[in-house]
Amino acid sequence: MLRRQASVGAELPAWPFYLLVAGFPVWWVLGFGAFAVAMVAVPMVVLLVMRRTVRVPPAFALWVLFVVWAAAAAIELDSALRLVGFAVRLANYIGAGVVFLYVYNCSERRLPRRSALLAVAGFFAFVVVGGWLGVLIPHGHLTTPAENLLPGSIASNEYVHDLVHPPFAEVQRPYGSPRTFTRPSAPFAYTNGWGCNVALLVPLACAALSATRRARDRALIAGVLCAAVVPAVFTLNRGMYIALGFGLAYAAVRLAWRGHVVPLMGIMTAGVVGAFVASAAGVVSSLNERLHYSETNTGRAQVYREAFDGAVASPLLGNGAPRPSQTLDISIGTQGQVWNVMFSYGFPALFCFIAWLVAAALVSSRRRGVDHVWLHVVPVVALLTIVYYGYDGPQLMLVMVAAALGMRAPDREPAVPALPVAAPVPSLA
Repeated sequence: MLRRQASVGAELPAWPFYLLVAGFPVWWVLGFGAFAVAMVAVPMVVLLVMRRTVRVPPAFALWVLFVVWAAAAAIELDSALRLVGFAVRLANYIGAGVVFLYVYNCSERRLPRRSALLAVAGFFAFVVVGGWLGVLIPHGHLTTPAENLLPGSIASNEYVHDLVHPPFAEVQRPYGSPRTFTRPSAPFAYTNGWGCNVALLVPLACAALSATRRARDRALIAGVLCAAVVPAVFTLNRGMYIALGFGLAYAAVRLAWRGHVVPLMGIMTAGVVGAFVASAAGVVSSLNERLHYSETNTGRAQVYREAFDGAVASPLLGNGAPRPSQTLDISIGTQGQVWNVMFSYGFPALFCFIAWLVAAALVSSRRRGVDHVWLHVVPVVALLTIVYYGYDGPQLMLVMVAAALGMRAPDREPAVPALPVAAPVPSLA
């Protein structure tokens, strides 16, 4: 009896979080980078259940409703192959929710905010290294053990193949273009994945910079931010440029409003330097050239229209998963998280997904401190980028970690039982 009581409210260990974030290079080399969030969620769930009490912020009910609704959309699947992609995405949604609850319930003593942010900064460093691989070895691929372990029927799925056999870069030569564009993507399957992660990681790196006072740590983080410039330029990823510009400008306004002058001056300096580097590297002319030949704007507009029409045709549960376009060589529901959720799971799921991000942004906005301002910026940037970026496991993990650290405080909400025993459902109030 004493042993059972001792587990109630026991502090959670920090090693699953570090296994996921600091251990991501190992996950990537093994071919499980895209599945790491779902896999590490398993021991997290076990530890949460053993603890027997879990603190749950009321707004988290929105994410639970989204996951339940997405799972129900499985009845709309029309082929076994689409079930594979559906299962991967659903596992990431469930895993991301578990990561949030775990970090939220970790005590400041076991998982200090500063240590967690430094671990995320280390993850950022690995992403930058992957970007440099794409710059230096653009035609390289990573052959992983996961690729050989998966059954052929699953490994042949285009989406899964891209995850377990990731390229270092997307090498593109649009029809009629006089030159080839090398766009880094490692350690992710697509260049847009690299851009989305960087857009979320930069404010997290700034949060780590604000949270630590050790000169060595600050110098290393600043070095990573500088090293990210070159692969960021090579990506020609306008979505990332827009997100970074918006995020930094929004942070500047928030910091100025709270009277933080030094971080504000740093943002302004970084903006000026970034504009100078982009101009010197010819980013604008290269971007215009690529867009001229690729006709990205026209293609996206057509895909968005088809996604909306498909959601209107099945508004409650969507279509289960992306489906081939009727007019383009692309799958509908793959060109942005908003369109993916809308098309795959229906409008109620989309409402819950967006409402959760809004709730996370609102709650974190009330916390004080420069690092909390940067944590608040992450879900705000996510609300912008979900329009044109898809969100896989790593992106969801970053948003959930930022939300958990931003919402975590000594005056948390009352704990609810972790085991299914007549537990009251948290309200949305």
